[in-house]
Amino acid sequence: MSVKKRVYSYTGDNGEPRTRTVWRARVWTYPPHGPRREVEEEFSTRAQADAWERKQRDSARGRNLDLERTRLSDSGLWERAEPVLRRRLAPRTFSYYRDGWNARVIKTFGATKVGDISVGEVERAQAEWARTGSVHTARQARFALSAVLGVAVRDGLLSANPARSARSARSARSARSATSSNAEKRHRQERKVGMTLTPAQLASLVEAVRALPNGEPYAVMVDLMGSAGLRYGETAALQVGDVDLTRGILSVTHSVSEMTKDDADLAAGYSREGNLVWGPPKGGKSRLVPIPRHLVDPLSELLAKQPRSAQVFRSERTGYVIRGNVLKSKVKVSKGDGTAIQGWTAFVAWLGFAGLRVHDLRATAATNMLAAGVPPHVVRDILGHEDIKVTNGYARSHDDAFTRAVESLAAYSQRGGE
Repeated sequence: MSVKKRVYSYTGDNGEPRTRTVWRARVWTYPPHGPRREVEEEFSTRAQADAWERKQRDSARGRNLDLERTRLSDSGLWERAEPVLRRRLAPRTFSYYRDGWNARVIKTFGATKVGDISVGEVERAQAEWARTGSVHTARQARFALSAVLGVAVRDGLLSANPARSARSARSARSARSATSSNAEKRHRQERKVGMTLTPAQLASLVEAVRALPNGEPYAVMVDLMGSAGLRYGETAALQVGDVDLTRGILSVTHSVSEMTKDDADLAAGYSREGNLVWGPPKGGKSRLVPIPRHLVDPLSELLAKQPRSAQVFRSERTGYVIRGNVLKSKVKVSKGDGTAIQGWTAFVAWLGFAGLRVHDLRATAATNMLAAGVPPHVVRDILGHEDIKVTNGYARSHDDAFTRAVESLAAYSQRGGE
């Protein structure tokens, strides 16, 4: 910003040379893309120019007036933030942010000027996203907006990030109704944990998968996830060299997931192979997991005569990674009435475990470990959680635990009455 004196020369009506003195105040703004832009005004006195320049300086302190007056859809902020976010976030997390930005943020705020996006506007938008979708999708959309505006703040283009200051849909709803929030929290936690199986139920599921044509490797996968708590991507990424049968230890160092093919850069530590993305386990840390004893022999058969770089679980068709949709579509059972059951959802429902998801096998492992008396901090390390609260959130009592509690109480009451 600057104020300068300028003298213009011109010829008067009588033909004599004359001069006119003005004071020019100038402000520079810096858009996300392209060169800086200039806004200026001329005044007849220095005092007027100084007052205008001072007002612009006060209102624009730490802000970019040009950007704030631009609609979000035209601001170029996503294009500016995208390469930063790609390198900073896990590919799956980045895809959630991108989907949230395109499906919700732009539809809601696309025509809004960047400077008009307030904390209140973000909270109201998030409440609407949660109403029409879910708390999870609303949160991902807010995270996307916050991440993009955060990059702009760090680049000095904006002075504040309203999305970061906005309360989550959960806390905003809690302020209005603690009862409904607690009910929603319980529902969300139950959905996260889903169904958990007792050891006997897990064994029956494993045997049902093993009975399928060429079902042995799939049965071992299911058993490993349900007994050792590996995520599906970690199980699919296991290589022969990661399995130490002598020590009874698995080295969980990689994870693999399927994503839409994309030539853009990935975060450090990730690599792409077609639509497969390889990277570290969730949380970015490797860990050691004990091999359940009953899985030593089945794993030994799968590892026999295989090089250390080979996948432990190999697809029948490709001899490579068993993708998630293959496991889910592999299950097919012919019923006695001539009809067939195909697909994971129908298969587990037929076995009496309706609603069981593949990821619920991980919660099954956590619950059974804790029920067996394994210390919570050890279960936390086996599952690869940073916070023991996450571990506790994965576990819940089996239905038969309540039955045992009632029986124990009845026995205790009977003793007390003698």
